[in-house]
Amino acid sequence: MKELKKYLSVIPEYACIGVLILALVIAGLVSDVFYTAANLQNIMKQGAVLAILATGMGFILISGCLDLTVGINMAICGLIAVIFQDSLGVGGAILLAFFTGIAISCINLFVVYITKGRAMEIMMLTFGLKMAYRGLAQAFTDNMTFRCGTKGAFAVLGKGMVWGWLPVIVIIMLAMALILGIVLGKMKFGREVTYIGMNAEASRLAGVGITRVRFFCFIISGICAAAAGILLASRTSAIKALSGDNYEMEAVSALVIGGYSIAGGYGSVWRCIVGVYVYTILGNILNLLGAGAYLQTLVEGVVLILAVWLDVYLRRVEEKENEQNKSKTFSKNL
Repeated sequence: MKELKKYLSVIPEYACIGVLILALVIAGLVSDVFYTAANLQNIMKQGAVLAILATGMGFILISGCLDLTVGINMAICGLIAVIFQDSLGVGGAILLAFFTGIAISCINLFVVYITKGRAMEIMMLTFGLKMAYRGLAQAFTDNMTFRCGTKGAFAVLGKGMVWGWLPVIVIIMLAMALILGIVLGKMKFGREVTYIGMNAEASRLAGVGITRVRFFCFIISGICAAAAGILLASRTSAIKALSGDNYEMEAVSALVIGGYSIAGGYGSVWRCIVGVYVYTILGNILNLLGAGAYLQTLVEGVVLILAVWLDVYLRRVEEKENEQNKSKTFSKNL
């Protein structure tokens, strides 16, 4: 049993890479189409949007919160980037979309702050905000689908290629991942995010401004949601209020698969990217096998349940070992 616990303890560190390699091997075995250039480019593009969204959401999750509005935030920002192109131009519409994404995140944090809710209460609050935003977006747009051109500067963001094989959208995703990876892994702010997620009260006593840190986590998430919405609209040439539906749960699934702790205090950007592409490849395999939407949802749900179960199990093992170590220390001091 000790050997099993020792083995499981390294899973959050490296298992996501092993799962990604396993997924790639299985994909090649079950489908001759998987390793075609067109399919690989489609996976890269599809995963890039989710990776940007999940990276921003990851900051909030590590800090010990969960924001379920990121999907509708993404859709609203995509709508604004398309609708206002005629009046503001491409650059102006994109800038307004980013401002909107940040504004929505600030509203979310304000509601969370004034209610002073705990983790579960924050999750329910953001779920309520999600429903409110979706209703407003549907009302203002009459649930219409807005289309944008397949050519021009805006289209290049989601459809452009570099060297004939590397999508521009992937380059944007990697650039954002690099910047946010440095912020989370190398800067004082990133360490504070992790400390708050591990133990908010201890962090407060140590002088860490919890509200300040979470404010910037929500800002980062809003920026990422806006970027994801803009790129989704550019990639698909169409956007509507329901375009972001279920994206928040896909982001959570990818983060947990990547080794993030659902309780906060653990995660990194590279694990997020790996988790996203494991999730994306899984969906792609099911599509290539002709699996229906219901079966895909079932499989993805089971994968999420297993990932959460493993996270909970590892945390309980760690807590038990900490208690045993405390007991041993106490016994020695007697």
